[in-house]
Amino acid sequence: MNRRVDIPRDGWIDELERDLGQRAVLRLLAEAGGQRRNIPKRAEGSRLAAEVGVDIVSWLSRRFADTTLDIPSPRGREQQDRANRLRAAILDAGLTEPKRSANVIAAEFGVSAAYVHKLRTRMRKEYGLEPYLPLFDQD
Repeated sequence: MNRRVDIPRDGWIDELERDLGQRAVLRLLAEAGGQRRNIPKRAEGSRLAAEVGVDIVSWLSRRFADTTLDIPSPRGREQQDRANRLRAAILDAGLTEPKRSANVIAAEFGVSAAYVHKLRTRMRKEYGLEPYLPLFDQD
């Protein structure tokens, strides 16, 4: 029984890197990146283990055995890392009273100031920092 599971975008790959190191992630992305692959129940003797290593497939099997998994491409991983660094820069600058302007952050990351403003607004909502606007006067 092979099932497909929707997993939060590449969140598992950060866990793989934490557990097995960057070398394991780089090997997985180099050999199977951008592909949809079945994760076997047992790593030993599997085709995927022959390609990327038993240790990596054992780790994947513990989480995703008998599951079809979309493995991110190396470029997709780079884009995700870049997006994470941008979000971190916005957090560091401040969500409500920024210490760095959207223009400075935009220039640093090669995006528009409008995008930084949009992302900052979205992040304020995510963190519950959106200002409360009453619908009517409360006297």
